Amino acid sequence: MSKRKAPQESLNEGITDFLVELANYEKNVNRAVHKYNAYRKAASTISKYAHKIKTGEEAKKLIRNDDTSSSINFLTRVTGIGPAAARKFFDDGVKTLEDLKKIEHKLNHHQQIGLKYFEEFEKRIPRAEMEKMETLILGELEKIATDYIGTICGSYRRGASSSGDIDILLTHPNYTSETEKQPKLLHTVVQHFESIGFVTDTLSKGDTKYMGVCQLQPSDEDEEEYLHRRIDIRLIPKDQYYCGVLYFTGSDIFNKNMRTHALEKGFTLNEYTIRPLGVTGVAGEPLLVDSERDVFEYIQYKYREPKDRSE
Repeated sequence: MSKRKAPQESLNEGITDFLVELANYEKNVNRAVHKYNAYRKAASTISKYAHKIKTGEEAKKLIRNDDTSSSINFLTRVTGIGPAAARKFFDDGVKTLEDLKKIEHKLNHHQQIGLKYFEEFEKRIPRAEMEKMETLILGELEKIATDYIGTICGSYRRGASSSGDIDILLTHPNYTSETEKQPKLLHTVVQHFESIGFVTDTLSKGDTKYMGVCQLQPSDEDEEEYLHRRIDIRLIPKDQYYCGVLYFTGSDIFNKNMRTHALEKGFTLNEYTIRPLGVTGVAGEPLLVDSERDVFEYIQYKYREPKDRSE
């Protein structure tokens, strides 16, 4: 009787694991579906390669996109078009922005907004503009209710010179993981931003997550015309807020290293909680976290300011 062969480990497992991590970060944090797809495809291609990759050039040759992949990846750059929809559009002969405009009546609301602002959403947001939006957002939150806490996360918080969109984490002392959902806390903020003309379009509005479009209005001394930008607001329970801020600030590499260190110290850390692991490996109750520093202290990890978390 012949023995079954053990599955062969990929010779490039380190590379593929890292690409998958990058893909998940792009999807979960930056919501860049086209980058998610590209990283996943690259990981899949490299995992099937029968030789150890020695140079970047060698890897590039492997993962150069064919025309089909290029068109599908391009379509997923339109906000609201995921991989499945992009494939269907491609199969129907839709490959370019002009093709999409011809079938605009067939697009759903989210996709129509993505098409309408495609050129604007493709442009990076300069740091100076992000700072103006942060000042406006935090100032307006104070006007709604002084108890709101808001943080602009992502690469902006790490000091990046430009950003892809605005990602706000929001919490309120009245909302914890023990209380019922309180969508009014989120919707009140969105309605206020709409009333002052900052939020211009809504893509989706749930109990805890809002996706939309915003635009800074020029002030009297500021003649600059601002573009429409993508904005996401997540409402997070107060007891999970700082684990969320830590995760959504990133970077992905930093998060991965911190999670690994936490496990070595006997804790499991994710975007919601930090919990001690018992001797059997079962996670205990979430620990009290009132700041990012608390998480660092629990796992005996030297505190790093957001600007020092890019790797």
